[in-house]
Amino acid sequence: MATLSNISKDSLKVTLTFISLFLLYHLAEYMILFQNNVLGFFVFQTLFFLAAWLFGKWYNKQGLKCWGLSFSKKILRNILVGIFLGLLLYAVPFGVSIALGIETIVNIPNISTLITASLPFAFGVLFSSFSEDILTRGVVYTYFNKKITIPSLIILSASIYLLNHIYRLSDGPDTILYLFLLGIIFIIPLVKTKNLWLTGSMHWAGNTFFFITHSVIQIESGKNLFSGNYVFAIWMVLFIPILLYVIKWEYLSINEI
Repeated sequence: MATLSNISKDSLKVTLTFISLFLLYHLAEYMILFQNNVLGFFVFQTLFFLAAWLFGKWYNKQGLKCWGLSFSKKILRNILVGIFLGLLLYAVPFGVSIALGIETIVNIPNISTLITASLPFAFGVLFSSFSEDILTRGVVYTYFNKKITIPSLIILSASIYLLNHIYRLSDGPDTILYLFLLGIIFIIPLVKTKNLWLTGSMHWAGNTFFFITHSVIQIESGKNLFSGNYVFAIWMVLFIPILLYVIKWEYLSINEI
């Protein structure tokens, strides 16, 4: 009975955590996407991380570490590897799309414009990348790890990540496919390293690269009927063995930190 009681308490805690963080995350997204309110975005992002810390203390007294953000001297290594993997993940399909004429570069601004246009986004998306990782991966992993199989946990997290993009679900099957595969890619480092630093850094670097190459640099779709999203999806499947190889070393595990 005590075990069942503990499971019920944990289920209640994680449910309230997920709902609260979900609302705070999407309030921040609403502020920046529909109101263009930068202050509102950062207010709700700050509240998100504060709530995540408080819920982590409530769940197992570990604060943000509860959801995979453990602070230690080896964080930098995870972050640098994550940035490298994130750039590799996004740069290869972009290059292939350009080479095949699926996308065409129309204009590249000068370096000054490139930097000034990219830095504010890179700073803001740092918060939204890690907050989404806590919501769709950290919370899911903390509760379901050892309760369900690893493949089931990966599919569940990827599905939640897909559904979290509530404004993109009507964009077509190619968008659905790449978002789901991206969810698989991003949960793998957490499963292998038991921390979110590598995943969050991948996520941030990828988002920043995509913004620079598709918003700051002017791109237009070519006449090829094959969507660039399908190129991305194919590359993600091929990328999984590379990802597993890179993160196989023991020093990336939080257990070694």
